[in-house]
Amino acid sequence: MHQFVCNICNARCFPEVLDRELASCDGCGSNVRFRWIVHALSNNLFGESLPLSKFLTRKPVIGIGMSDFLPIARVLSKRFTYTNTCYHRAPRFDIMNPPSEPQHDFIVASEVFEHVQPPVQRAFDNLFRLLKPGGFAVFSSPYELDGETVEHFPSLHDSSLVQLRSGCVLVNRTAEGRLETFENLDFHGGPGSVLEMRVFSKPGLLANCAAAGFEVEIAEDFPDFGIVWEAWSRGLVLRRPNCPPPA
Repeated sequence: MHQFVCNICNARCFPEVLDRELASCDGCGSNVRFRWIVHALSNNLFGESLPLSKFLTRKPVIGIGMSDFLPIARVLSKRFTYTNTCYHRAPRFDIMNPPSEPQHDFIVASEVFEHVQPPVQRAFDNLFRLLKPGGFAVFSSPYELDGETVEHFPSLHDSSLVQLRSGCVLVNRTAEGRLETFENLDFHGGPGSVLEMRVFSKPGLLANCAAAGFEVEIAEDFPDFGIVWEAWSRGLVLRRPNCPPPA
């Protein structure tokens, strides 16, 4: 039995299991990952881990979320100049083709990059470009501890999902004109825009971050708020350095 106070809704919780994805707060339904997002934001914005209800109002701070957990997004929109965005509807935001916007103090990108089309390095490079020097991204994506990142559709170019009686199929024409079809697709949460494009490895993910120019901090546990990770797929805080590296 675990005991903690939820840093999102302030509920006192007594779950038997703490899981990255399964709800462990009876108040708001948050999981370890959602509570860690609040913990990471607080540490990097205020220098200490505060519950969401004690976040200070700082409207000059600019942030953006990519389909954030609504109980978090509602508070962030009141405290900062913050917009919670979606991939498939307004306010729409595509990290592969982001609009020209003022640079951000923070970006929340949780469980997004495993779904973007290849080449995924472009998404990391855009994330870096969207942050102010000294700005940071609260980032998470499932990853394996060893090996290399596995790209399910490395030649994706001109593609579409096709619904057949037997199930959903991905049809792709490569840049060279070759036609490909893929079955047994893995959707996160059901067919739609959440097709799994890749499974990161930890070395591959860290290499993507380094190539973009990020400094990386790997999430640690914070049991007081019910944040206890397994070894795999811990969250990352990705910071854009204040100064460019020396030539």
